[in-house]
Amino acid sequence: MRRVALAGCAAVAVSAMAATIDERYALPDGGAANRARVEARAEGAYWKGAKLAACSVEALSGVRRTPDVWPEDGDFANGLKVTLAGGDYESASVLLFGFEDLADVLVEPADLEGPGGAKIPASEIDVKVVKIWYQQGTAWGSFFSDGLRRIATPELLLHDDSLVKVDHALKENHLRCDYGSSSAYRWMSFDPADVNHSHEGQVDLKWIHDAPKLVPFALQKNAFKQLMFTFHGAKGLKGGTYRGAFKVSVGGEKAFDLPVKATALGFDLPDPGTFRDPKRRFFGAAYMGKLHFTVQDHPKMLANIARHNMKNFLMNPLFTPGDVEHHCRMFEANGCDTDYLFGALPWCGIRTSYPAQETDAGYLGYVNQLHAISNTMASLRTTLGKDFSAYSYGVDEGSAWTVRAERSTWKGVHSLGGKVCVATRYHPYLLFNLDLAILPRQPRQMRRFQADTLHEGNPDALVMWYADPHSGPENPDYTRRIYGWQTWHCNYDGFMQYILFRDNWNDFWVPNEGALRGLMLVYPAADDIIDTIEWEGLREAVDDVRYCTYLQQLVAEGRASGDVEADYVARAAATWLSQVDCERSSLAYLRAETISRIRKLRKLLKK
Repeated sequence: MRRVALAGCAAVAVSAMAATIDERYALPDGGAANRARVEARAEGAYWKGAKLAACSVEALSGVRRTPDVWPEDGDFANGLKVTLAGGDYESASVLLFGFEDLADVLVEPADLEGPGGAKIPASEIDVKVVKIWYQQGTAWGSFFSDGLRRIATPELLLHDDSLVKVDHALKENHLRCDYGSSSAYRWMSFDPADVNHSHEGQVDLKWIHDAPKLVPFALQKNAFKQLMFTFHGAKGLKGGTYRGAFKVSVGGEKAFDLPVKATALGFDLPDPGTFRDPKRRFFGAAYMGKLHFTVQDHPKMLANIARHNMKNFLMNPLFTPGDVEHHCRMFEANGCDTDYLFGALPWCGIRTSYPAQETDAGYLGYVNQLHAISNTMASLRTTLGKDFSAYSYGVDEGSAWTVRAERSTWKGVHSLGGKVCVATRYHPYLLFNLDLAILPRQPRQMRRFQADTLHEGNPDALVMWYADPHSGPENPDYTRRIYGWQTWHCNYDGFMQYILFRDNWNDFWVPNEGALRGLMLVYPAADDIIDTIEWEGLREAVDDVRYCTYLQQLVAEGRASGDVEADYVARAAATWLSQVDCERSSLAYLRAETISRIRKLRKLLKK
């Protein structure tokens, strides 16, 4: 029977029951079939004779890896492998399999030794547990609501596996909250039938803390548990093979060494450029969540966002010189971009006649808003002292009549040196004065004509997209495809996803829109973001664009080299980029083929 808690009392109900939470996943036949298949692979394996086994798997695949799912792509013999460029973060993954219940398992990264004494230091390798918890019935593939079912979903990337306790018998999640002198687990799977509809059920983010690095975790007998490794290739990383071994221990005693091989490509990745012109910026961006604070005030969150290739986002408007100074310096100190400040100017969604008349109902608001925009522009010029593009946001998803009625305000923004952005439907003749159109629905070849048409009328305007899906689907392969190759290949200038995080840690209690799940790309904590596998998919999506951008740069060099062989290889690469089916091809194939063509051109150009 489902527990019922009054609003705000979930913590009391759960803390008294925390010891009874059953974290054992129900395995078909007790996991015996999978155990037999693992044991059959022990001969010659580096883990033979240990209390647990390991196999490497594709890190960001579309497989929903629960403890009972056999890894068809698993490699039980060769350890962990990763390929990375300079300035690149790459994910790799291992599944551990327990031959008995183990309470104290740990994996410790070590330096990887490369050519000529070069190293990838252990400090540039992060390890996290992929936490399986319960989400609504549409989990993995949709952002729409289905609160009648609960699906075991691999999503959270945690240093401390015990931050979230999962009751597999009841299919419920419990989040550990630190109250200073004490801590308790709060029930995070209640629905509107259990509590009232106020915000009492939300957790305060200052209560949530993950560990700074991986801590020991438990492993269930005859069950798989996924670990995610993130390797950072520093800029200028010397090309070649780097090898090492990570210690896997149980109860502090070494069980085996996990072999690790990293292949460094010997070149740095550039910033991402667009398909139509690699010299133009490609943007990874999102609407920002608002849960008791603004992201701009949290440096670790900003740094995390920047590490995931999202150096621009739709920020809250800045009004005072102090706000402008503070936020711009925060961006610069934490790797975010101040060249394009989406949403930094006060709102430009004021409707008047054209040109504006004193008799218009919105005239006073029009005058006041342009005054505020002028002040912010002046503060930005004083603070940044350089060329920048600052954007004001219009009426969200306005009709054609609304777009017409905003013309005077938009013209006023332009007269002050600012730019205009808004989420809008495709109104062909009306968007001539829009500097950033955020079109609904993901890019597909059938919608590419919208981006092309807007660019043809105004080549300097940006076209991005959001929605369908909103944030929510956990599948990292899907995330990587739609935000990366698919967006880039359809001639968009990037994505502006809705939203980084909008709701909270409870996927079953969504006070904003009942037809949707919690729109969570990541999960906020006290001072940082709790990463997710879809968040890693998004980073890899933009990295795909960075690899393609570098290939385009080499194509231009090859065509201009005067060498017939280099010219032919460059032409072949450009033809492949323009015609490849990136909506259906394997993303692993697309990355491998891109790297192969990069290497051929680098060799011919004597890089």
